[in-house]
Amino acid sequence: MSGADTRDSNSLSRDMGPMAAMATVVAGTLGAGLFVTLGTASATTGPSVILVVALSGIVAMAIAVNYSWMATIFPGAAGSYSYISRTFESRLPGFAVTWSKWLGYMAADAVLAIGFGSYLRVFYPDVTLNVFGLGLETLAAVGLLFVLFVVNLLGTKGYSISQNVIFGVLMLSILVLVIPGSANVSMANYQPFFTGGLDGFVAAAVPLFYAYIGIAVAGQMGAEVKNPSRNLPLAMIGGTLVLIVLYMWTAAVIYGVVADYTVLANSARPLATAAAEFLPFNATAVVAFGGLLATASSVHAVMAAGVKMPYSWAWDEVFPRWFASVSDRFGTPHFSLVTLWAVATGLTLWTTGLNQAIAIATFSYLIAYLTVSGTLLYVFFRKPGLRSQAAFDYGGLLVGSGLVAVLGSGLLLTQAAGWGALFTGQFGALSTLAIYIPWMVIGGVVFGVYWYLGQQAGTDVSAILDTLPGVPSDEYDPDVRDSGVRDD
Repeated sequence: MSGADTRDSNSLSRDMGPMAAMATVVAGTLGAGLFVTLGTASATTGPSVILVVALSGIVAMAIAVNYSWMATIFPGAAGSYSYISRTFESRLPGFAVTWSKWLGYMAADAVLAIGFGSYLRVFYPDVTLNVFGLGLETLAAVGLLFVLFVVNLLGTKGYSISQNVIFGVLMLSILVLVIPGSANVSMANYQPFFTGGLDGFVAAAVPLFYAYIGIAVAGQMGAEVKNPSRNLPLAMIGGTLVLIVLYMWTAAVIYGVVADYTVLANSARPLATAAAEFLPFNATAVVAFGGLLATASSVHAVMAAGVKMPYSWAWDEVFPRWFASVSDRFGTPHFSLVTLWAVATGLTLWTTGLNQAIAIATFSYLIAYLTVSGTLLYVFFRKPGLRSQAAFDYGGLLVGSGLVAVLGSGLLLTQAAGWGALFTGQFGALSTLAIYIPWMVIGGVVFGVYWYLGQQAGTDVSAILDTLPGVPSDEYDPDVRDSGVRDD
C-alpha cells in the first residue's frame, strides 16, 4: 500500500457538528477557569480580578479570531501543527511548537481530573477512603480518566453526544448561581477593588488567562468538524465570546456576594463557596454539580484534542507511525489515545510537581498562540494565495487581532516563565524554563532521529506536505498554497 493510500485509510471522519464544536470550546474550557481559577487568582489582586478577566478576554478573542482564520485554510488535525507546517512547508516549526504543548495537554488532563475529585467532596464531605493508599479525590480522578478514555475510544460521535449533554446541564448549573446572585450583590464587597497594586494585578494575568486556555481546542479537531469553514470560526469565536460573558458575569456575582475576597482566594471550590452565601443547600449542590461537569468536560475535550498531535506527527512521519493508526471499528487514533490516557493517569497518581506541570502547559500554549498569530500576519502580508482561501477576511481588523495576540501572548509569556514558583515556593524564577528546555531537547532528538530515518529511506517530504493531517487526499487541495521549496 502506498503512503498516500495508508494516509487515506487512517484519515478521520467529519462527524462533529457545530454544537459539539461549540461545546468543546465552552464546556471544555470552563473547568479550570470558571470553577477554580476565577477565585484563586484573586489572591494577588482582589475583586479587580473582574477587570483582569476582561483584559485577558480581549487577548483571548484575538487569538480565537486568528485560529479561526487559519483553520478555514487548513482544516486539519492538530490545529497549530497543521497551520504552521503547511504555511512554511516544513515539518520542524510545527513540531517544535506543539511538542511541549503535548506534555501540557497530558498534565492538564491530570490536574483537571483531580479538580473533579475536589468538587465531588462537596457531596461526600465525611467520606474517607484509602484504597492502595489513594483517597476519594484521586480515585475519582482515575475513574473519570478511564470512563472518558472509553468514550473517546468509541469515536467522534460518542464524544459529540456526551459533550453536548454535559454542555446543556453545565449552562443550567451556572445560571442557577448567576441569575439569583445578581440580585444579591453588594457594591461594598468590591472595596477595596485593587488590593495588590500593579504588581498584584499583573500577577493575576497568567492564571486568569489559563481560564481561556481551551479557546482553540476545537482547532485540534479540525479534521473531524463538519463544514469547517463555517463551524470552526463559529465554535472558536462564538465560544470565546460566551466564555468572556460567563466569566465576567460570574466574577461580578461571586465577588459581589462574598464580603471577604480571601475566602474565595483560599477556596478549592470558589463558586460553591459563593453559592453557599445566599442559596439553599440544594441550589448550592447544583452549582457544585456544575463544577463536576465542568471539570469532566474539560478533561473530555483535552483528551479528544491531545491525541491529535502525535497522530499528526506520525502522519507526517516524524513520530512512530502506529500513532497515526486509527481503529477500524471506531475510526479513532487508539495508540495516541492510550498513550495520553496512561500518562495522564500516571501524573494523577504522582501528584508531586503537577502544579509546575500546569505552568509549563500555560507557557507552551502561549508559545503556540503567539506563533500561530505571527503565522497569520505572515500569510496576510506574504502569502496572497493562502489568504484568498480563507473563509473570511476582515482586512485591517485581522491585522489588529494578529498584533494584539502577538503582543498579549508575548507579555504573558514573560510572566508565565516563572509562574511555577508561585505554586511550589521552592523553585526560582526560571522554574518553568527548567522543564521546558530539557523537554524541547528531547523533542529535538525525536524529530532528528525520524528525520534521519526518512532521509535514509528516501522519504518524499513534498508528497507528505501536500497532504493535511487527518484529511483524505480527495478532500484537500495542496495547490491552495503558494509554491515554495519544502525543507525540514
